[in-house]
Amino acid sequence: MLRNRQAFTLIELLVVIAIIAILIALLVPAVQKVREAAARAQCGNNLKQMGLAVHSYHDANKVVPHTRRDTMETWAVLILPYLDQGALFNQWNMSLDYYSQAANVRQQVVPVYICPARRNSGGQVLSTAGDVHQSNPAGPHVPGACGDYAACSGDPSGQADYLEGMGTPAVTTANIANGAFVYFGGKLRFTRFTDGLSNTIFIGEKHIPNSNFGVAPDSSLYNGDHGSSFKQAGVGAPLANGPKGSGQFGSYHPGICLFVLGDGTVRPLQTSIDLNALGRLANRHDGQPIGIDF
Repeated sequence: MLRNRQAFTLIELLVVIAIIAILIALLVPAVQKVREAAARAQCGNNLKQMGLAVHSYHDANKVVPHTRRDTMETWAVLILPYLDQGALFNQWNMSLDYYSQAANVRQQVVPVYICPARRNSGGQVLSTAGDVHQSNPAGPHVPGACGDYAACSGDPSGQADYLEGMGTPAVTTANIANGAFVYFGGKLRFTRFTDGLSNTIFIGEKHIPNSNFGVAPDSSLYNGDHGSSFKQAGVGAPLANGPKGSGQFGSYHPGICLFVLGDGTVRPLQTSIDLNALGRLANRHDGQPIGIDF
């Protein structure tokens, strides 16, 4: 005796497939939002740790770490002991320039310096171009570990991170760097942040043009020979609106860029922030109110 065999009709199969497709379409954005929220939280935690490390450095040395020394170390090297990276710091020979450090030392990637929304999604973690000694522009590239953060040297009214007398033409008191971090020898104490630590940017996510990982200006974060370790913000230096925008600070987090301020708080600034307000946050002593609730 034959028994009837039941099966889905073609129409029923198509309906089931359509329902599954709809569910997947609904699920993917939710997963992406959760992933971005986790990346943003981790990025904020990275900045928090760096902000606390700067405070620990100041407690121990009575000054804020300098942005860099030409051809030598940057702030990212100086605060290593306060990021549980004392072993790496002890291998860094402070009497040698970046190019003379052991390869395993200058190429050591520190997780705190990596934003999971950017570099962990496939970005280059070692520099591939740009780390060339300034005395020999045609010389060899010396690769080192990259990073997704930069110290703030002030607003664009100051010249780079220079102190008075540096640069060509020489920087004067009128256009000296006015941010939280300045060139070697600046010896800034917290008492010189007359706008208040809570109103001054310390470190933020730096913009990497067109996802050009590992290529200058995304050269090694440890190399003081070039400008990878510091940025400016304000009129003339907006926040980049996404990976392909233009600016000195910028983020892969949609619509915002994360910063740690001098009091250790982490703040998301809208990429559309008023540039005058942004410049006041970047300047440690302009005496101007911020003018926004951020």
